[in-house]
This record gives sequence, C-alpha cells and structure tokens, in this order.
Amino acid sequence: MSVFEDLKNGMAYDIRDANYQKEVHGEIDRADHLCFEINQTDPVEKEKLRDLENQLLANQITDGTYFTPPFHIDCANRVNLGKNVYANHSLTMMSLGTITIEDGVMMGPDVGLYTVNHEPKNIRVVKTGEIRIKKNA
Repeated sequence: MSVFEDLKNGMAYDIRDANYQKEVHGEIDRADHLCFEINQTDPVEKEKLRDLENQLLANQITDGTYFTPPFHIDCANRVNLGKNVYANHSLTMMSLGTITIEDGVMMGPDVGLYTVNHEPKNIRVVKTGEIRIKKNA
C-alpha cells in the first residue's frame, strides 16, 4: 500500500520516514514545478495552460473545468475533479489527504483547502482527513 493510501486510511506518518520522503515529496516536487510553470504562463496561451494543467491533474481538466492562475496544489495526484468545476484565482490545495470536488462546483478567489495537520506534541508527525465538495456547491 502507498503512503498516500495509508494516510487516507487514518495512519499517521513521521515526515522523516524514507517512504514518506520519496513518495510524498516526489509528488510535491512534481506538482510544485507544474504549478510554477502554469503560474508563469501568459493567460492568452490557452493550449499551453490546458496541457500543463492536464499534466498536473492527470487529464481531469475537461471542457467546462477551469482553474484561474495563480494557484497552488501540493499533491495533485490526490485531487479528483468532476465536470464543470471552476476555481477563481489564488486557490490553495494541501491535498495529501485527498480532495474530491464533484460536478458543477464553483469556488471564489482565495479559497484554501487543507487536508493535513501535524500532531501537537510531535510536529514531525502528520495525519490527514479527506475533503469532499458536493455537486453544484
């Protein structure tokens, strides 16, 4: 089972764990790079933006789905999108624990979705919860 699935199933992880470092930080590095590229792309370059967004979000940017740059998603492989999803600028997703956004959801500017928290007595240990935004919210 993957670190991502362990976390989704309620397991806590020490962020210094080698598997956590490899799997989670590998995805964070991938997503950080693609978010940087997206956020630095001229908005008139719509095809390039669509290609980069689909690389980031595993081809989930379908007709009717649009994220207005700039935005940041740390673990894009844990984001599940429905159809016709819209996010205005400055969206932040800390999605280690999985974020599902169903069809027709519209989000305004400066929305933050956070699925991870650190243990108060041991800040090197993380636990996650899942976020699900229901259809047409």
